[in-house]
Amino acid sequence: MRIQNNRKSFKFAIPLLLLIPLILFSLQLAFNKEKVTKKTENNVSDFMSPTVLKDAFSINKIIVNDINNIHKDSICSIHLINEFGRTNLYYVYNAPLTSRQLGDKFFLHIYLKDNKEWAKSGKGKFINLDFYTKPVETTINGKTYFVFKRLFEHKLMTLDNIDYINTGRFKKGISGRSYGLSKLKINNIPLSNRLNNLENIVLTLKEKDYDKLSDKRKSALEIGILTSEDSDFVKATISSKHIGRLKSELRLKGDWTDHLTDSVKWSFKVKLEDENTFFGMRKFSIQQPKARNYVWEWLFNKSMKDNDLVGLRYDFINVDLKIAKKNTTVNKIMGIMAIEESFDKYLIENNKRREGIILNFDESLLWADRSKQRELNLPSSTIDSDLSLIDNAPISVFNESKVLSSPILRKQFNIAKNLLNGLRKGELKISEVFDLDKLTFYVALSNLFGGHHGLIWHNLRIYYNPVTNKLEPVSYDSNSGTKIDYIRNYIFYENDDLYKQKLVEKLELVSSSEFINNLLNSNYNELNSLIVNLNTEFDINFDRSILEHNSNFIKKQIHPSDAVITHLYNHTSNEMVLRVYNISNYPITINSLKTFKGTILSNQIQNSIILPDEKKIVSIPLKSSFINAFVSKKNKKGEFRYPKDVSKIHLDFNILGSKHNDFVNIIPYKEEDADFVKKYNQFSDLSLFEFITVNENEKNIVFKSGTYKTNKIIRIPSGYTVQIEKGFSLDLSNKASLLSYSPMICKGTKTDPITFKSSDGTGNGIFVSNCDQISILDFCHFSNLSNPNVMDWSLSGAVNFNEANVRITNSTFENNRCEDGLNIIRSDFYLGSVNFKNTFSDAFDGDFVTGKLENCSFLNSGNDGIDVSGSSLEIKNVVVTNASDKAISIGEGSKLTGGQVKIVGGEIGVVSKDLSIIELDNVNITDSKLAISSFQKKSEYGPGTISLTNLTLIDNTLDHLIEENSELSIEGKLVETKSSKVIDKMYGNEYGKSSK
Repeated sequence: MRIQNNRKSFKFAIPLLLLIPLILFSLQLAFNKEKVTKKTENNVSDFMSPTVLKDAFSINKIIVNDINNIHKDSICSIHLINEFGRTNLYYVYNAPLTSRQLGDKFFLHIYLKDNKEWAKSGKGKFINLDFYTKPVETTINGKTYFVFKRLFEHKLMTLDNIDYINTGRFKKGISGRSYGLSKLKINNIPLSNRLNNLENIVLTLKEKDYDKLSDKRKSALEIGILTSEDSDFVKATISSKHIGRLKSELRLKGDWTDHLTDSVKWSFKVKLEDENTFFGMRKFSIQQPKARNYVWEWLFNKSMKDNDLVGLRYDFINVDLKIAKKNTTVNKIMGIMAIEESFDKYLIENNKRREGIILNFDESLLWADRSKQRELNLPSSTIDSDLSLIDNAPISVFNESKVLSSPILRKQFNIAKNLLNGLRKGELKISEVFDLDKLTFYVALSNLFGGHHGLIWHNLRIYYNPVTNKLEPVSYDSNSGTKIDYIRNYIFYENDDLYKQKLVEKLELVSSSEFINNLLNSNYNELNSLIVNLNTEFDINFDRSILEHNSNFIKKQIHPSDAVITHLYNHTSNEMVLRVYNISNYPITINSLKTFKGTILSNQIQNSIILPDEKKIVSIPLKSSFINAFVSKKNKKGEFRYPKDVSKIHLDFNILGSKHNDFVNIIPYKEEDADFVKKYNQFSDLSLFEFITVNENEKNIVFKSGTYKTNKIIRIPSGYTVQIEKGFSLDLSNKASLLSYSPMICKGTKTDPITFKSSDGTGNGIFVSNCDQISILDFCHFSNLSNPNVMDWSLSGAVNFNEANVRITNSTFENNRCEDGLNIIRSDFYLGSVNFKNTFSDAFDGDFVTGKLENCSFLNSGNDGIDVSGSSLEIKNVVVTNASDKAISIGEGSKLTGGQVKIVGGEIGVVSKDLSIIELDNVNITDSKLAISSFQKKSEYGPGTISLTNLTLIDNTLDHLIEENSELSIEGKLVETKSSKVIDKMYGNEYGKSSK
């Protein structure tokens, strides 16, 4: 609202300053040329680009109309322009620019008339505002101009104190100036702070009434809260040249005392008597402009009304307060104050609606409790939280006496009250109670303006529209002009997806560059005029970057970089089953399955709406032509090849309410098995096993002596010591395993060994991992076991030790049905008097280990007898018989030392490969197909080395096969016979067993 001022003359002459902002200037729509990368099929559009507002003034109109020119010559013209309370200098050059006109820096030196304050800074005779910025190019009627802009402000500079300025162009390191102006005056543009042209009103009070208000203010300031009641009103008159003298009553206004802290600018609630109105209003507030953030509240209400929402008339006036004493009158100049409409039929009629009631949630309980807490000097923690809740706030109506006295209005109140109570109790949805278009538009604008304060429950004002039988929000106390960091919603919105859909639609609208530029463009003249007027008393500027920030924040919220995560659960020729997880804050709807070229691959999808934080299995019916989108270049045949072709399709969706379709790539596997955790956790209950006792105090677990069977997996947590008593025997079936994260002490005897077996061949094996103490296995027998395999997790050995040091003695590994009979990983170990018999693949496999094997035998290994990589190994008195591949295989930077090695039969005797070293004494290899080999297998490593002393070779088909660059030394002499590409002869090609 702008209060119309019909005066033909003013008490004071209005300087040219106040006429300048009245010139019509159009805002150019601000479309940022820089594109933002985002996953989308559509063209880059506004909601994917940052909102960046261009200059409020049209550069073209500045040039065409030669506005506020302070200098002009054949090279450039200079203009001093006030925009939303900020002063800028524009340098306008005719094209083309020389290299120096394009690249030189600007010098800008301001000399003050009164420079006492500046002189104290010790920074010279002038204020230096040197600058450089890139020019904006514009063409008018076929002629091109380049425009440079500089903010013309400094904390110690006022425009009316400027004597002159020196400005021009220079380049560092080059003497002389490419352009220069000296003692340039700006007197013909009087932009200094002087008088305003706001309406002048006078409030007149009797001294006793003023004293009553003063006492009330003093009391409020003492406790920090103003509590008001009807008896606080005092008689007053309000007058101006246009309305004459009107009787009224007024009281102090505010809850917190920010309305009262100024010694003069007290905020008042005013009611006119006898149905009189002041510029169309009978009830209004006169308040400190700062309390509503100056012009922001004006623009917020103006935007409400411009978009057919119920907004207040809000403006600024000059106020004088006269206190009538017995023989004199005391004048108090309050200065510029804001005037804000209150809630009655005049407000409704001004918004072109039929008379109806206005409700709110009564906040008196809340403020009374806060006041009591402060009066009693209690901490804020003593505030009654129940009284701060909307659930306990009575619903009240403005102009209660009139409403309850009118049968029509009383019925309206009854309906509206029940609607709000039904919403509060969850019996009605917000979309059933409110005019949803208007409500979501209001919420969207509140977020654009940063007006979250107006969405707090006790600041809500609600109009009941008797025509539509719906509620509508009323603009009030938004405290706009702040940058937001979250989207605030209306009360009780949570379970209404229709509200969320409509809100996205409105947020998308108000955050667009077009909407914001139109908002500023249509209100520019009034807004700029208000700022100029307010700056005659205050020092404010209108920070448009707040709208930019809030717009871009809204865009990010309703168009996040990732709104959906999608996993492929299953696919057939007829359907694709996806699990879709909505990670956005708004409902989404699934539209189709598409190729990246835009071809639709699916038929209509049922049950396609997914709520925020919801994970839903969605079955997508495929078109019969689905496979035609995946034609093999090789055979020209249409076929869907998993997983390769999953990357060629995506799921098309949109945030419900948004006009923009987005898409998400499909992760070609399940996120999780639904019952995984349940199955995993079931292994932890040791009380299920009769043979296990747990002593929590001593952190000790005992496997009791005896013969037992189990078809369950045993999982022992860390932090215990596991003791297995002699004579313990466990028969594993149905993939049962023992998994221990604590060290195991298994001390059997020759007569009472410890046995782990699977008599029916269905049991798995043993895994010991991550132990800080050594495990000891003595007189243990491991028979007919397989590798542990738990819910797709599996190991390679029947018995496995990972990062768990171990000592195994007097034990046997026999008839085990997996890749390794014993697998030790990243551990230190000792094997003494251990026998391996009839292992399906490798008997002993060590990965990154350090250890010793002594008095051990390996019989009938299905692959290697001893196989280590990245390890350091010592062997003594070891016998390997009939290994199907290699008796001893050392690889990947390993080292093997020792002696007394006997190898009988089998494919290959001793192998060193890939930067590994073998140094053995007293070696006997008999009846092998290939006795010794050294070569490089992996490109990232190098050749192998073998050094043997006291070597005996008997009846081997080939004694050695050594690759070039690898070495074999026998009795200290290098073998000279070398072969190329030894690996081509290994692994079942000529020697050994195929590993393919």
